[in-house]
Amino acid sequence: MVPLNAPELKRIAASLRKYDLKSTVTQLGGLLTVPALQANTIRIETLVHLAVAHCHGRCTPGLTEIGHWLNRHLGNTEIARLEDPVEDVFVTSVETPKGNRRVFEGIWESNDYFVQVVLDTLGSPRAPQKCRDLLLPAFALLKLSDCVAERVGLRRWHIEPSAPKGTVRLPPATRVADRARAITFTDNELDALGINREVLTPFILGDEDKQVLAEELTGHSSLERRPLVDFSGELVLALPHAVSPAIRRFVLFELRRMGYLQPFADALAKRQAYQVEQEGLWELKGEAYSLEPPVPDGKVPSLHAWLLKYDINKYLHVVLLHDRLDWLEEQGLSSFMEYPEPLRASLERYLNHVADHCRASPDFAEGMTLLVMGGLGRGFALGFKDWPEQWRLSVIRISDLLMLAGEPDRPITRYLKCLKQKEWAEREGVHFLNINGDYNFYCFWRRLNYQLVPRDLPVDNRSMVAISNDMVLPVRKEVRNLMDRHVLQTKDGDYSPVMRFGRDAYFKSMQGRPIYASLGHLHAGVLAGAVETPRGPSWLLVEPREGGKQIQHLLYEIWSGFIGLYNRLVFEVEALYPEAPSGAVEIHLNFSEVEVPETYAERKPGMVIGEPEVTVNLEQRTAEIKFPPHFLMHFQQPENTGERLVLRGMAKGLVSLHQGVTGDVDETALDDLMNRVIGITGIRVLHLFHTYYPIEHLLAREGQKPIFLAHEDFVFSKLRLSEGCTVARPGTSITSKVECNEFLHRVVDKVWNQLRELLQQLDRASVIREALGVHEAVIQDRDHWRRTAQAVLALYAPEEDVFAVAQKRESDRTNVSLAARTILEMAICECPKVGGRQLSRWGLDELLAKAALLVEVATDSDAVNSDLIEPRIDLHPNGEYTIDRGFHNTVIKPFLTAYFREEFEAAAGEYSKLYRNERPGERTSADEVFSADFFRAFRTEFGLTPDEAVDGLAELMDLAVKRDSVVVETTLGDLKTRLTKARGLSLDASKAFIRTFSIFHRLAWDKPPPGFRKQDLYPWRFRRRLSAKVRPILVFGEQDDDKVFFGAGSLWLGVGYLLERSEKGHLPKEFFTSQEMKQYIGRVNSERGHAFARFVADHFRENGWQTRTNVQMTELGGPAQLGDVDVLAWRPSGKIQIIECKRLQLARTVAEVAEICRRFRGEAKDELDKHVRRVNWIRANPAGLHGIVGFVPDSARIDDRLVTNTHVPMMYLTSLPIEADKIGPLK
Repeated sequence: MVPLNAPELKRIAASLRKYDLKSTVTQLGGLLTVPALQANTIRIETLVHLAVAHCHGRCTPGLTEIGHWLNRHLGNTEIARLEDPVEDVFVTSVETPKGNRRVFEGIWESNDYFVQVVLDTLGSPRAPQKCRDLLLPAFALLKLSDCVAERVGLRRWHIEPSAPKGTVRLPPATRVADRARAITFTDNELDALGINREVLTPFILGDEDKQVLAEELTGHSSLERRPLVDFSGELVLALPHAVSPAIRRFVLFELRRMGYLQPFADALAKRQAYQVEQEGLWELKGEAYSLEPPVPDGKVPSLHAWLLKYDINKYLHVVLLHDRLDWLEEQGLSSFMEYPEPLRASLERYLNHVADHCRASPDFAEGMTLLVMGGLGRGFALGFKDWPEQWRLSVIRISDLLMLAGEPDRPITRYLKCLKQKEWAEREGVHFLNINGDYNFYCFWRRLNYQLVPRDLPVDNRSMVAISNDMVLPVRKEVRNLMDRHVLQTKDGDYSPVMRFGRDAYFKSMQGRPIYASLGHLHAGVLAGAVETPRGPSWLLVEPREGGKQIQHLLYEIWSGFIGLYNRLVFEVEALYPEAPSGAVEIHLNFSEVEVPETYAERKPGMVIGEPEVTVNLEQRTAEIKFPPHFLMHFQQPENTGERLVLRGMAKGLVSLHQGVTGDVDETALDDLMNRVIGITGIRVLHLFHTYYPIEHLLAREGQKPIFLAHEDFVFSKLRLSEGCTVARPGTSITSKVECNEFLHRVVDKVWNQLRELLQQLDRASVIREALGVHEAVIQDRDHWRRTAQAVLALYAPEEDVFAVAQKRESDRTNVSLAARTILEMAICECPKVGGRQLSRWGLDELLAKAALLVEVATDSDAVNSDLIEPRIDLHPNGEYTIDRGFHNTVIKPFLTAYFREEFEAAAGEYSKLYRNERPGERTSADEVFSADFFRAFRTEFGLTPDEAVDGLAELMDLAVKRDSVVVETTLGDLKTRLTKARGLSLDASKAFIRTFSIFHRLAWDKPPPGFRKQDLYPWRFRRRLSAKVRPILVFGEQDDDKVFFGAGSLWLGVGYLLERSEKGHLPKEFFTSQEMKQYIGRVNSERGHAFARFVADHFRENGWQTRTNVQMTELGGPAQLGDVDVLAWRPSGKIQIIECKRLQLARTVAEVAEICRRFRGEAKDELDKHVRRVNWIRANPAGLHGIVGFVPDSARIDDRLVTNTHVPMMYLTSLPIEADKIGPLK
């Protein structure tokens, strides 16, 4: 707040007297519409105030004078030093019954929200008419604000870079004269806007106001209360950013005058309480228990309170504090709400009492009071003196809480975690200098990618982290644009509040489309959304119908799936009919007669399903598409017939409405529209697959939403990571291979010890249940993406890199599934059987993050040890370390990307097979599928036959179906009984099944049981014998009453993995213990290696080459130690190919990549070196080929290839003695 009679303003006040009031005020006020000057608002608004108070001359100022006033007169004053970085966008939007009204934010706090809540409270049907009458002038002033924004070309949520405290520059591009006209309104212009000048009287500055203005303070001035200045028939909006505070102050004044201020305050309090509960705390609904908080034992300020118990053992006391509006009306919006000491002390006692009540609960782990500042925008001065231990306090404005809740992916949880991490850092001595509240701190943390303490600062009392007050800006900008809340007109002329649809979609192109979901319709139980174009909104509604969750879910899937295609259709139709009348149109999808069978409904021969009926009502501007009873059968086939029929009905409705016809529509035009929108691609929206196997239905059914690694926990777990693991000082580097590996091994041990300490406090069943749930959800999510790969490619490929998005999703799945399996393998050993705490979601996030960190550090060690990266580790003061992971970007990432792309495209190509409707036949015996050699080797190795393994799997799948859960809990005795009695397995075979596919409890995870190696434990290795991937059954002990857990999806994949990989020889010999199985693996790999060479030879022959396989070097005259050429290919033209064939396993980890790269570096005695030496010998002795190819080739025409059966990392190495493009699978 700036005193307008401050001594430092006297000089400029005197100089203003010779200037003309109107030309000065309009030019200065126009500067408040310049986004680049938002940070300089204090200087500009002060000048406007001074101009209104002192200008009465005839001179017209130019840009030079204005620049001098802003820079020379005010630039070095305390006023300029009050300028802060911008904290919000420049233009926001307010919703009214007549449409959206843009509002200039200036430097007021949440200008849009606080005027919006005033309008909504006054507009309640329960409000007295005389109170609702106050809306008329408020709406009129908002219309002027919107008109100004329109005149200067500013859309809602506009923002530009703006710097405080510096020189204010006014280049010609600022268009000051145009902006001066933009804030000026003649009577004719008011008439054109439909505004009666008299309605604006409450906001027109009076002569008496001008007389006292010079003695007032900005922030609570007469001009901010009445920002319109009257110039003989023209009104000037002198302070465009003061529209919101002017309306708030006007309403409070009038309500107090009429005696309605307290009822309004009560109504406002109820509305804001509803917003906190329904929007701010929405994320916790269904997860938190609502408890009755203790009653205050004395008088406390006006408040609403909620006591929530969430995440098993955490307490959250949410208190919404309401302002005293009578005090606010007197003291102004720039003042602070300060309670009298007795009232403040009583509030503090109450908050402490609730905290003590929660802390006394036997399951209490932690708690927090979240004070939400309600009211109409001013700050609160609370000054609490005593606060209980183990209980946090956070203060946030209601507008910021609602903004926070608008972020995707559990923002309230993130906010609470942020404050917990902050408290930890402060206990360690770190001081955070943050004057702009907890939400600003959260935005700082979020902006730094959740890095609580920057790398260049230690986590102790030597560190002070200064946080700028504008950390909120990027988040507010992002969330405002992401949600894009506003209103859209319906066909009835009303306006419905909407927000962007698809804001949390995987594909970011959805976030840029003008597709909006209607909150107003949703509250009425109607699914409705609109595509907004310059012509107007085109609505898509699904008529509600009775039915259970299955039907409601189906209707949502249809509506949410088709609205993206509807968006394309709307733009195509409007391009086809540019003269179509403006205004809202509606397409109604009517599924009231559609049958939704509980089970698969087979289409009978000769059945005619029928097409949708389209009925157009031109007067109502609506078209209804009514679907026949059996319409869903169209979606039970691989062709997109159903999608085409729905879309064609929409197209017919839109074309009819835009053409103004109710009869037939040109079918050719519809065909053209269909080709433009859906083309010949396999675009699908609804996938109705059928299965006769209950377990497939269970595994495909959407259950738990996938949980991925919480990045905030992962980053936090790295703080102080290197402490105690090296004698090297922070800020230095470790540069020897030996020291790097020693350091990384110590870090692995440190993280493992942290995990062990956590696990030893947690109930074993609780941890395994939760970790299995995570793993099963990942399996279901992966299967869903594979099933719908074709549709995803067709829907999004034109606009996005679908493969990159899908691979990112797969990477997220891989990271969390590996972490979950790691926790399972550790928990079965380390968690107590009884007496441990139940695992909370936050605890699960922490375990997964630390497990992922363990794998990352071990992977770094593998990379150093394998010479994939330079042995250099930089140690940072905050305890983190960094290492060159460039190898990931240059080799591992492109290698896995190429493989994933091929796999994803293959899944898309298999789409039609998902619709095969074949009834199950008799089960094929394993001896009909597998060779006798494998059958014998498998039984010798595992003590049961492949048939018995499949029988065991089938019984446990039946158990999962019976329990209707993918996470199954039973006992060891029950498992044995089921296998022997239900499936007829012998006792020995049932024991062998359990032994083969189970991990049993043992006393310590890091001590392998007899017969196993340390390498079998390490989760960063693949193809391990003690992996939960191949042993997905978790057994608590050897007694019949000991618990057993398994995930249905994990077991399904695990048994299949073992059978398939061992039969194909894809598991190393070290995986097995019996000589018979090891011999089988060696034999099958040799046979299939030769078969692969023959396959390569056949491929070359089909392409015009002559070939021979397994050509001994001695036949060419070479030394025997050079071995043989896998495939020799030649053409009579003289070309020669020396081909090395390698049937390799797909490398999935850094260790495996490193191992393959080590084997094929071309260095002495490795596998590539042998090939290179053979090629070099043949090039040096080409005559040796004459006996086979019939001529002596030119050495320059002798080429070589390394052909593999799968993608290999060597394809991306540049240091090999063979070109990278000559390595890899056949194309």
